[in-house]
Amino acid sequence: MARRSGGARAGRLGALPLAFAITAAYVVVGGAAGVLALRAGTSAAGPPAAAPASTTPRLPVITTAPPAAPPSSEPAPSSGPTTSTTPAPPPGFRRVEAPGGLVTVVPSDWAVAPGTVATTLVATDPGGRREARFGGAPVTDPGRTLLERITAAAEERGREPGHERLALAETSIRGFPAVRWEFAEPAGRTAVAYWETGGVEYVVYASGPPESWPDTQALLTAMVDAARP
Repeated sequence: MARRSGGARAGRLGALPLAFAITAAYVVVGGAAGVLALRAGTSAAGPPAAAPASTTPRLPVITTAPPAAPPSSEPAPSSGPTTSTTPAPPPGFRRVEAPGGLVTVVPSDWAVAPGTVATTLVATDPGGRREARFGGAPVTDPGRTLLERITAAAEERGREPGHERLALAETSIRGFPAVRWEFAEPAGRTAVAYWETGGVEYVVYASGPPESWPDTQALLTAMVDAARP
């Protein structure tokens, strides 16, 4: 795999929002087809450690029981789904946990490794022709909306030779503010989804060669549909 030099630009990316870091550069993978990647320097090996489970004991609550109520034929109210509920992976996918508390799915036979920035993981297909990047990071510029931040990143990326913006639009994902961005470059085509909740910006990024564009779009859809929060 050919990789653009990180150099001084890698240090500058560390302070940029996730939208800028995830789209900083590209690398040609698997010959002329290739996939998009980032310019920032390679992070430390090994996936991020999972957060330890809480060990706080649950103490019993002592109360005075009220008189027993007569039985009711009405069903108990349902608490409904929450954003922490993770659906089962679709066929051919497996569940993965990423930085920032993101949970999503990747194809079962794809390798997962730390991303080129600490806030993402990268999954690559066995042939090295397609990849996905995903993760979450605290919002570093809360004074601007998600759309404003992603638009700024898109405008900066648009200065790259051969870059073509295909789509950039505000939307929502599970009720959260979201932005969809699609673009093409000589190395391939990319579809990205960003959403924000709880002061964290999440991203799922899928890229591949032009001839596999429908597969790239379908991969992004599967990963976003299965993602939590």
